[in-house]
Amino acid sequence: MPTDTHVRHAVVMGAGMAGLAAARVLADSFEAVTVIERDTLPSASAPRAGVPQGHHVHGLLALGAEVFEGYFPGLRAELEQAGAPVWDWGEGLCAVLPNGIPPSTPMGMPIQTFSRPLLEHVLRQRVTALGPVTLRDGLTVIGLRTAAPGKITGVRVRDGGGEDEIAADLVVDASGRSSHLPQWLAALGLPHPRTTTVDAHEPPDRHRPP
Repeated sequence: MPTDTHVRHAVVMGAGMAGLAAARVLADSFEAVTVIERDTLPSASAPRAGVPQGHHVHGLLALGAEVFEGYFPGLRAELEQAGAPVWDWGEGLCAVLPNGIPPSTPMGMPIQTFSRPLLEHVLRQRVTALGPVTLRDGLTVIGLRTAAPGKITGVRVRDGGGEDEIAADLVVDASGRSSHLPQWLAALGLPHPRTTTVDAHEPPDRHRPP
């Protein structure tokens, strides 16, 4: 990110949840924000190839809903109007525990459930309505644009018409598991990004052969 206070253009790789949230935050500080998405995005709420878990049921827990509401005021009400119910976690969740099924008990902890495509669709509409933001789909980032050793100045992209470059003061990688950023940085002689592993300590699957 430039050290002066005049920041101009940010590029976000990926238009999923992380990319849309990043674009929303960057729109407060940058003159222009370009979100680049490899998938051709649907015009309505529909699954897409880049989100394999998009057919699963999703939900906004209480704290996550507060954070999203802060950046997207009225989001919960908009989702509810689109058919996403809000219910009490303790009353509506049926959990099967080792000692049985706990009784339904109001907890005052609201949760909202919906499909992943619905949430992405609503957020996409909110983000692209922001003045600085442009979303370019059907475009694949194939590498980083550089001006000098260790200085990244944008991205290189490819679509059906060929290859191009997009200059940027800041590049954000929100492409998820398909990210090629570690390889790109290594090719430039830069250190490998530090990784953090979250171990859920799952017990071994008894049905899986050793």
